[in-house]
Amino acid sequence: MKKVHIILAATLIGFFISASTYCEVDTMLRVRVARDKKSLSLSIKGPYIIETINTGEKLFESKKSLKKAKVYPTKLGIKIGKKEYPIFAVRIVPSVKGEITIDKRLFRGVIDVIRTKNKRILVINHIDVEDYLYGVLYYETPHYWPMEVLMAQAIAARTYALYTKKEMAGKEYDLTNDTFSQMYGGKKGERWKTRRAVDLTKNEVLTYKGNIFPTYYHSICGGHTEDSAELWKIKLEPLLGRKCGYCKKAPGYYWRTSYSYKQIEGKLNKAGIKCKHVSYILEGQRDRSGRLKTVRIKDASGIKNIPSNKFRLALGGTSIKSTNFIIEIKPAGILFRGKGWGHGVGMCQWGALTMAMQGHDHEQIVRFYYPKSKVKKLK
Repeated sequence: MKKVHIILAATLIGFFISASTYCEVDTMLRVRVARDKKSLSLSIKGPYIIETINTGEKLFESKKSLKKAKVYPTKLGIKIGKKEYPIFAVRIVPSVKGEITIDKRLFRGVIDVIRTKNKRILVINHIDVEDYLYGVLYYETPHYWPMEVLMAQAIAARTYALYTKKEMAGKEYDLTNDTFSQMYGGKKGERWKTRRAVDLTKNEVLTYKGNIFPTYYHSICGGHTEDSAELWKIKLEPLLGRKCGYCKKAPGYYWRTSYSYKQIEGKLNKAGIKCKHVSYILEGQRDRSGRLKTVRIKDASGIKNIPSNKFRLALGGTSIKSTNFIIEIKPAGILFRGKGWGHGVGMCQWGALTMAMQGHDHEQIVRFYYPKSKVKKLK
């Protein structure tokens, strides 16, 4: 969820999970861990069962481990090693202490292997939210940071995952394993300290008026977090932008990058923003956090107003690190000078680090970045 973070949010329809649902929320998640694969390598440690997804009918059972079997789609269905299953989806259930390895990535839980319409492989990991978080924290926050930061991150990541699960009901999966949801690497990314942070906050989520909400987070806010309504039309009090003086010493707080007009034109067109012979780029309006709302581009057809976040992602979220930048016209092209890293909504991770180093605990951190929210336990 770092840097680019949660483009998925643009598709969210509902803003809350009701209080009654919150108390009874199912904590099992469906995480997409591979897609559009022509083939993959599968290993299973310990006994396992292969069954149908919808009915749970047993198709195969082994008392032994499976070592490096090739999985690929066939005309009839799916082939795993030497055995072909004439259906388009199977579920692999390892023993209680079993583990599944897919292309050298080790996963807990249960795996669905699905043959898609274009004859590719889609893999979905069914896993409890606590086990899922074990594989998330290392990728979202440095594992050597103070425990209070890791605990704040665990609460935010747990809340976001369960909120997204509700929004994705009826879809093939709840979350992806990349920056479009939250980074998830399975057991490979687990560390003692991040596991401890998850355990210390077990079942804790953030609520607003009794409901969980989308707890976005980012790397560096640049001095002021962003209103969620500026990006995703979600207007909630815990997601209103606020001043943050905690991240000023973060490496990468200030940044600069340059592009030629030709480079900008090429990247915009590749992203579906049609333009030809770009000759000028201007700053548009800014919101109350100081971030640009729009970028104005002059090309052969006239002046175009492009949403700043769309412009940023088109050029590259790791080079144009935020929408809080100024534009300087140079002979060779455009110099962008900015501050902050990420979309800016919710918790500023580098700010959380400073807060922890100053003695704030994890609940104080999340309450600062998500005003009016409360930490509650799932029942």
